[in-house]
Amino acid sequence: MDKVDEAALMPKEAALEDLHAAVASYNASRGGVTHHMYIRVVLIFGGFLVFAGFASYLAITEIESDVVGIVLGLLFVAGGFVWRFALAPAKAFQQNLRDRMLPIVFGFVDEVQYVHGATPHFLSGMPDKDFVRRSRSEHGDMIAGKHDGLAFTLSETELSTGSGKSRETTFKGVIFHFEREEAFPGLLLAARKPNAVHRFMRNLFGGTALALVTSGNPEVDASHEFRTDRPEAATPLVQGTLAKALDYLASEWRDDVVRIALNQRQCYLLVPTKKDFFELPSVDTPIDFDRHIRPMIRDLVLLLATAQLVRKIG
Repeated sequence: MDKVDEAALMPKEAALEDLHAAVASYNASRGGVTHHMYIRVVLIFGGFLVFAGFASYLAITEIESDVVGIVLGLLFVAGGFVWRFALAPAKAFQQNLRDRMLPIVFGFVDEVQYVHGATPHFLSGMPDKDFVRRSRSEHGDMIAGKHDGLAFTLSETELSTGSGKSRETTFKGVIFHFEREEAFPGLLLAARKPNAVHRFMRNLFGGTALALVTSGNPEVDASHEFRTDRPEAATPLVQGTLAKALDYLASEWRDDVVRIALNQRQCYLLVPTKKDFFELPSVDTPIDFDRHIRPMIRDLVLLLATAQLVRKIG
């Protein structure tokens, strides 16, 4: 795959000026917010720790032993709520920064929209048991817009099954959704291990009844898996550039298995990552454009480049 011209997709000069101004405004206000956060932590959470220590002492010395565990458990849970309450203004300050900055950061995207915590509209149509099992989902930041004729939605998402001790995370990372120019007449799933040195483990997609399709290249088939309900239509795609798109994503995101699903015209790129895609430093650290902002732009550029490649496979 050709090298992506990242410089061509960077925000233009006017947008960069707005972006640097937003960063400067944030950094100028950050000191006061940090000071206020420390005061809240000391007064609110520190006060709670004193109360919790006193309550724990009374529970251990004055209450029957079979109730002590319940009291300590309640104090532990309450501590989590108090800690989040103490940090709430600082978290809101950072979220306000995202609300203002991210549309500027991704200024090269037309009609860009940003929301936090919303369920993406495409999730209900994404293949379930054959692709990635899920019974619940949690969502962070989401960006939507158009670029070079490609309408897309990118969502930070965690998918899981079960609850409590039986809860299993089946995916955590970024889901990139768009529509292809040409519809695939069925369902095609593709996946690649992050490290091709390790032999690929079959049945990555679980106990699906979808047919296994091979590319005819032993090296590719050792590190990739392709499954579909339309083998005849899938073979040309598998033997074409679909594996290259997977390789491109896996070379950049190495945390876990990278997946692609084609369902008619709908396409889903699942890129696992342990980091926050829109990660900013804690409020007590100043933001640096090259260290904190530029990587966000580059990550989206790489996903857009991969989507443009998959979009035109036919």
